[in-house]
Amino acid sequence: MKTQKQSGKFFYGWLVVAGCFVIMGMSYGAINNCMGIFIKPVCDDMGFSRAGMGVTQSLLSASLMVMSLVSGRVLSRIDITKTMRVCGAIMACGYFCFSFAQNLPMFYLAALVTGIAEGMMVTVAVSMLINNWFHQRRGFAVGLAFMGSGVGGMICQPVASQLILHYGWRTAYQVLAIAVFVLVVPVCLFIIRTKPEDKGLRPYGESAEELDLSQIDRQGLPYHLVVRTPQFWAICLCAGLNTICTSGLMQNTAPHISDVGFSPTFAASVSSAGMGALAIGKVTLGWLYDKLGVGRATSLAQFSAMVALIGALLAPWMPGVALIVIGTGLGGAFGNVGHPIVTQLVYGSRDFAPILGMVSAFANIGGMFTPILVGGSFDWFGNYRPAFSCMILLLCLITAIYLWAFRTQGKSLALRETALASRAKN
Repeated sequence: MKTQKQSGKFFYGWLVVAGCFVIMGMSYGAINNCMGIFIKPVCDDMGFSRAGMGVTQSLLSASLMVMSLVSGRVLSRIDITKTMRVCGAIMACGYFCFSFAQNLPMFYLAALVTGIAEGMMVTVAVSMLINNWFHQRRGFAVGLAFMGSGVGGMICQPVASQLILHYGWRTAYQVLAIAVFVLVVPVCLFIIRTKPEDKGLRPYGESAEELDLSQIDRQGLPYHLVVRTPQFWAICLCAGLNTICTSGLMQNTAPHISDVGFSPTFAASVSSAGMGALAIGKVTLGWLYDKLGVGRATSLAQFSAMVALIGALLAPWMPGVALIVIGTGLGGAFGNVGHPIVTQLVYGSRDFAPILGMVSAFANIGGMFTPILVGGSFDWFGNYRPAFSCMILLLCLITAIYLWAFRTQGKSLALRETALASRAKN
């Protein structure tokens, strides 16, 4: 019997990937990646400090962190598709509420609502969908799906910048929120399906002669054994630190470029170009994981993030500005693409959702502290350079920890074999 990929028919799973692309584009792309565009105009108009406004992003990340812990277990028990339909509408409404904010607490409340809804339909949910639909070419499929956040940011950032310039930041929030609703909700209604069985299909790359789906799902290390391994906590720690470094640059690229002497329009263009590089970087990084393996691909992503930060230190020198864009490609891609792929490669599929949920939670903890730390550094020093310098050193440490975890994963694999053998005897 032919495998799904050999059947000669278009595989519906690629439509699911396209749907996830749109969801990521209008969640992370339009919401998270556009936060930096609003920092300066909102603070100038309302008289907020950048650190105070940065708490909005911190609360959004905190909500994503909490929901990462919750969503893995919740979505293992309830239908992903139905959940995403409801949360897509709530996310758009929460983001729309930013336009009505008259003080910081109102911004914070809107961020909580938006973050809770977004947390139920982005990293963990999308990764689970890809894991369900693909047993081969997972890295490429994950990269293609998460590429949406870069494309969304690339498109939405200049749109938001022009809307702010001509109509004000409140109108910009409203237009983006309407776009989120119009694109995300129909995708969740008409395209997204939780499993191949919902369409009478098998996962990509699986044939009937291979293990059945229930056996495949059981492959991997149980969650209760995973949390006992030092490699797991090292990976979680790196996820949080990496988010501080990559998000700290991407969220503040536009204000930094503006601060060093360029116009707000040019700053938005540089940030948008970075989002374009990020989009290409995500699908490229997924492909690199399929080809190079976990250690080399991860190291390459960390090195690229260092290049971007070095470029930020060199700005306003134009080659430095170019390095920001180039390095953001693979470096920024790791936060979305790397975590689910690393989780699957190291720990397998058995308890993929709760394990990824924990890794994503640590990543979002990093995101929660990023605007406070970077914004506070700006308020203290008057520029972003000290923060960017610290991030470069931190990335060197992250790379070393990741490589240690991957080199010593034999301990985790030994536990995995022991667990499988014990289950087989029972």
